[in-house]
Amino acid sequence: MRPPRTLASQRRTQAEKNFDAFGYEAMAETAAALGRIGRKLEDALEALRRHDATPGSNRNRDDLLQEAADCAWVLFIQRDYLGLKTDHHLLETYDIPREVMVRVGIVGKTRAGG
Repeated sequence: MRPPRTLASQRRTQAEKNFDAFGYEAMAETAAALGRIGRKLEDALEALRRHDATPGSNRNRDDLLQEAADCAWVLFIQRDYLGLKTDHHLLETYDIPREVMVRVGIVGKTRAGG
């Protein structure tokens, strides 16, 4: 990363130090955000697995499938935005079922009040 031109007129070494600190903080927040997105996907997949393992569950399975698909989509889009183009390993890393993957990127009707 290069510092903006407005910092170029300042004493170069101090401007670079300041910008490096900013760049480091930005990268740390990006990594933390990806971690949060990944954990949200893990939670959604776990809720789906719990539903399947619990007879008479009170949640709608279609809703759980779509929630997991939406979380996966957010992770894929965020990684793509950051330039992380290889997503093929995520299917195995997160153990994303095929029935979730076929729903990724599909936007359903919004419900009243939700």
